[in-house]
Amino acid sequence: MKVEIIEKTENQLFKRTEVKFKADHAGEPTPKRLDVRAQLASQLGVAAELIVIEKLASTHGRQMASGIARTYSSREQLEGLEPKFLLQRGMPKEAKPEKPKEEMKAKPEKPEEKVEKPKEKPKEEKVETKEKPSEADDGGKEG
Repeated sequence: MKVEIIEKTENQLFKRTEVKFKADHAGEPTPKRLDVRAQLASQLGVAAELIVIEKLASTHGRQMASGIARTYSSREQLEGLEPKFLLQRGMPKEAKPEKPKEEMKAKPEKPEEKVEKPKEKPKEEKVETKEKPSEADDGGKEG
């Protein structure tokens, strides 16, 4: 795998360096974040712990991955600005904190609302009745 830095920008507001890169991984699967982070650290001259990879995506049908990374000058600054999920995503599996199984299962349950179906009205039975012809119908004949 070969990592190439495409663009390097200093962000003075957040006191960090933002890097766009490409990783050529011909004949191999998409590289792991840890491997890319180690290569970026050696190229930039920064400790690997101070680098966060925001995005690493491989293009369909090509052996090339592109991504965005950010480097910080201190661990405190990195933890203050980056979301926790990105920090955990970049850690090796052994270093990730395990969630207790109870915590994973414990979700606030919504009380089940009982929805009553509207009661159907009983169908009215139709009774056929033969109507008696009225006096007007018999053509004026009285009977």
